[in-house]
Amino acid sequence: MKKLLLLCVFCMGGVLSGRSQDVIVLHKDNPLAGRVLWEKSKGDSLFYRSAVSSGDSLLLFVPRRRVEYVLSDGDRRMLYRGKTRGWQPWRGRTFNEVPQHRMLYAASWSTILDGWSIDASAMRMINRNNRIGVGAFVRYLSTEPTIGAIVDTDPSIDTYEHQVIAFGAQAEVRGYSRRLKTFFYVDFGLGGAYHRFDWSHYSAMLEWLGESRTEKQYPSSRWAYQFNYRLGAYVRLTRGLYADVAFTGIGHIFTRIPQKYISSDQFPFGFSVGLRFGRERR
Repeated sequence: MKKLLLLCVFCMGGVLSGRSQDVIVLHKDNPLAGRVLWEKSKGDSLFYRSAVSSGDSLLLFVPRRRVEYVLSDGDRRMLYRGKTRGWQPWRGRTFNEVPQHRMLYAASWSTILDGWSIDASAMRMINRNNRIGVGAFVRYLSTEPTIGAIVDTDPSIDTYEHQVIAFGAQAEVRGYSRRLKTFFYVDFGLGGAYHRFDWSHYSAMLEWLGESRTEKQYPSSRWAYQFNYRLGAYVRLTRGLYADVAFTGIGHIFTRIPQKYISSDQFPFGFSVGLRFGRERR
């Protein structure tokens, strides 16, 4: 409402003065009124002439990074399109060509080798172009891989149960497609993970090994490092809400690997679907 009132005042000022004025809308500051010099404003500054009470005008400028858009000729919005193209009329159904986020939150479900996982994350965009973000994640993973039986004379296939709770830091690099209204991204996370194992399928063998060897070779729990990566895209559903699809991979780094812990369970991969949400800045 405040912006609309300011725009009305500036438009009335332009009519009363007999000159057409542009309205320069700034990030976090009040708009400015004046006649923009488009040919002179192809660099890092936007030049404009502002009328004064004596009837003359002052040549002023404002840094381009502070300008959100320019309202020119009544209702035409002008956006900066780079040094080559300069300022061009905006054409699009949503105002921001690239959605701007301060914070972005995500929740997803993944189907991976021999199991599944769910995770949640929070990320803050740290650069001016909103292409790099850092944050934290938490993940729960459950697998039940199939492995060959320990006893050679038994042709059956056995399993063990494996659950993981992991948390850590992550970083993301992303790019935006204006035509598809979609972010494409790659992220990487690193943290700690608490593992729990259930070897009850091997109860007879565990009794034969004895308690001391069992604890070393078939532990019930263990701490480890975890890294994860994701390559995917999230498409805009509505303002501030996105559908996320990605290829995801996870790796666990142990100081001592359990005896029958198979490689596909140590480095599982698969596909994930989820949602991302965050307030878009105007």
